[in-house]
Amino acid sequence: MKRLLASFFLTALLSTLTLPALAATFRTGETVKVTAPLNDNAYILGSQVTIDQPVQGDLITAGGNVLVKAAVKQDLFAAGGTVFIDGVIGGDLRVAGGNLVLSGTIGGDLMAAGGSITLMDGSSVKGDVSIGGGDITLGGTVGGTVTVRGGQVRLGSIVKGDIDIQAEDITLKNSVDGSSLLVAKTITLDPGARLMRDVHFWSAEGEGQFADAGAQIKGKITYDAALLPLRNKTFDGAGKAAGAGIIAAIIGVGGFFLFSATLVILLLVLLTKTFFMDAARFLSKKAWTSFLYGFLFFAATPVAAFLFLISIIGIPIALFISTMYSFAIVFAKPLTAIVLTRTVELRRGYKWGKPMIMLVSVLFYVALKIVALIPIVGWMVTLVTVLFAYGAVVATKWSKIQKVR
Repeated sequence: MKRLLASFFLTALLSTLTLPALAATFRTGETVKVTAPLNDNAYILGSQVTIDQPVQGDLITAGGNVLVKAAVKQDLFAAGGTVFIDGVIGGDLRVAGGNLVLSGTIGGDLMAAGGSITLMDGSSVKGDVSIGGGDITLGGTVGGTVTVRGGQVRLGSIVKGDIDIQAEDITLKNSVDGSSLLVAKTITLDPGARLMRDVHFWSAEGEGQFADAGAQIKGKITYDAALLPLRNKTFDGAGKAAGAGIIAAIIGVGGFFLFSATLVILLLVLLTKTFFMDAARFLSKKAWTSFLYGFLFFAATPVAAFLFLISIIGIPIALFISTMYSFAIVFAKPLTAIVLTRTVELRRGYKWGKPMIMLVSVLFYVALKIVALIPIVGWMVTLVTVLFAYGAVVATKWSKIQKVR
């Protein structure tokens, strides 16, 4: 009876860890697709991320390929190899990656850093734009200032504020209502370009750069040879700020998961004595039996819950089973990490204390998270590892229940 009470207490204690998550949505996996509206802040991580339903709070997302085709009421932080944004962003958009394609309406500022960055025609940025990258093409309308550091820059936006562009090559295609600071080897004004105020510039062509500009420049034109050294500061301000924002967002998400897992591991190690060592012994002696038990647990539990649910009178039992199953999925990697730690301890003949067990378990957890990010092979290896560990845990738990009876 004491063991049963201890198990119930441990489950109840672990369930409190989910309370902070009620104010936000956390999703990770190989492929993550959001198919229902999210009413709070959302943290989405995966190799392939697709979000096509509105988010009522902030959205922080990162992955190999990220697609956001929905409205985000507040700020959006995104990072990935390829990032495509198309929707109404109520606050700021901060994005970094290899290939960025941005469209829609941004209610605040836009900060971006990447290899290739495109702000599509028809887009609208209500605030300022700060960008650092290699190949940059900007369209749409910008209500504030535009600051760019890049290689090839094509500015086709209608800009209501000032512009500060420093690049290898600059092409201007539309109107700029504010003043202009331009630094590049070559500066090209397309026929549709209109610079409505003063222009301060440096180019390889020198003072004659805008000799044929005519009515395209309304303000004073000033050539300044001292601007040349600024060309070396390619990511000054724009790229650093965007990159720092994205890195901070990713660290925040990763820190949350690591802290939560560490707390779970701490509780499981402190509140159990020989349970995980017994599971490690079972895994060492009957590895494939453990795998089978783990597979049956994850495959059969949802079926059992469904059968109880359709029986009507078994609804309370179905809810209980579903809750426990949810806990099993949420805590799969921390629990697996502890089993792996005790297995290594057993096979190597170590005599670790609880601090060492907790430390090694956290390292195993981090390793599992990293491996799971590898496309296809990574999550398969992680799944198989979890099945082995859970099978040993299920067998050990069943054995202890039998002894209590």
